[in-house]
Amino acid sequence: MARTQILPTDPGAVKLWETEVANEATKKMVFSKMTGTEKSAMPVIRKTSLESGPGDEVTCYLIAKMTGKPREGSAEKIAGYEDKLNHYTDKMRIDKHRKAVNVGDVMDQKRVPFDIAEQCKARLSDYASEVTDEQILMHLSGARGIGDEIQHYPTDYTGFPNALLAPDTAHRLVWDGSIGQADLVEATHKLGTAVIDAAKLKSGKMMGDIKSGKAAKMTPCSAEGGKHFLFLTGQEGMYDLRREVGDAGFLTLEKAKMTAVGEKSVIYTGGRAFYNGVLIDELEAIVKFNNGGASSNQRYMRSLFLGAHAVAVAYGTKGQSRNTRYELSESDLDHGEEEVIVLRLIAGFKKMRYNGLDHGIISVDHTHKIAA
Repeated sequence: MARTQILPTDPGAVKLWETEVANEATKKMVFSKMTGTEKSAMPVIRKTSLESGPGDEVTCYLIAKMTGKPREGSAEKIAGYEDKLNHYTDKMRIDKHRKAVNVGDVMDQKRVPFDIAEQCKARLSDYASEVTDEQILMHLSGARGIGDEIQHYPTDYTGFPNALLAPDTAHRLVWDGSIGQADLVEATHKLGTAVIDAAKLKSGKMMGDIKSGKAAKMTPCSAEGGKHFLFLTGQEGMYDLRREVGDAGFLTLEKAKMTAVGEKSVIYTGGRAFYNGVLIDELEAIVKFNNGGASSNQRYMRSLFLGAHAVAVAYGTKGQSRNTRYELSESDLDHGEEEVIVLRLIAGFKKMRYNGLDHGIISVDHTHKIAA
């Protein structure tokens, strides 16, 4: 019996198939619109140095700002007082992430009214986009959390090949910063404009003297003229924000987004509201916990206040195999009777951290409405 042929046999056609899956995955990714090159001021940066050559580790650099009083007048000589450029590094690794799909044999195609090859392509692009989004979200949040909104990773997942890094105390707010995790109360500490104000204020107090162990200055995201911070929350968080400001108030925030400078830029696509120089958007998946409150059983979510260069994604396949980041290959079972499609992504994800401190992000923990 002839085997089911899912991938085309011509190498050029295989490249086209891979490209279609990659393009569809990119379109479906939530974080795609927030991703840019290292020279961009986007929250997710794409590292490409390993795409065209060997290696499995990438080094990121942060050049510290200069501080100190300048030498003044002729009496204060400059000799012996030269400063130097201080730089800090963060290393991240890449490794392979794979998914195999058994598409059956020739009789399986005969028994169904849809094209198995096309469905395989669509589902692979769904899977690739969701896995990439979940990796970025978990690394930004520094945890997998609880619940099934993150669909593809178990609750004990700790990151691979780069570990998930919990936020440091300088880059974490519990509600508006006036309480601790053990003080969270569901009815009292939900998301509101005061929480966003507190995150914006905290970002402005980061003066960037990393040499002294202080947080690096947070830079707003920038695209097509607009320079703004991003605030990402879950569906319940957006629900609570709407309830706090009321329908008329939220309409004002939506109008503010439409009139903000740069509202046509890519990072504004899909954004829900604009408040105090911060673009607010809603994610279907968000990291949640259930260890808050005095009894350590209060549920809460981790919203994300983002500036530029908060997390990095490094790829290792483009240029090595048909110039695509997603590789597809075929295998078989039962002496060639059944067909298996393998999706492979060589990549790494990591929250940026320099001198032991997070960069470009403030984690904001708050309670939320418990959905029925």
